[in-house]
Amino acid sequence: MKMIHVALVLLGLGIFAGQAVAAEGPAQKMCPVSMQPLASVANPVRVQMQGFTFLVADEESRAKAMQSSPATVFSALAKNGDAAEPISQACPVMGNRINPDLFLQKNGYRIYMCCRGCTKRVQNNWDATLLKLRDQADGGDPQNLPTM
Repeated sequence: MKMIHVALVLLGLGIFAGQAVAAEGPAQKMCPVSMQPLASVANPVRVQMQGFTFLVADEESRAKAMQSSPATVFSALAKNGDAAEPISQACPVMGNRINPDLFLQKNGYRIYMCCRGCTKRVQNNWDATLLKLRDQADGGDPQNLPTM
């Protein structure tokens, strides 16, 4: 009964707890700039913005994303049911290595944690967690990030 209550609370807050499944393919389905399905793109381009990374269809979309406000881009990702993923591989709560199967998603952002114990802390401190991940981010050139 308690699990049902937690699930309803999460749903009401617009936060989705997820289990990533490799068979589902990439988490992001659409380019947030051109709205083109990424499955139809031969070589999507990775973009780094505010400590998070996401894909766009091409270099023109990358340039437009970099000129757009981050809120616009992350909102477009959320509208498509997609989310940008943090660059950091460390749990924002404990600092341990993340569990790729354990994440929360909200407003175009996906945050990974190391264990279930950290999910409540992230839920209760969503904005502070986003800021922490942005602070941890590598400030390198987005084109130098590894491909998917």
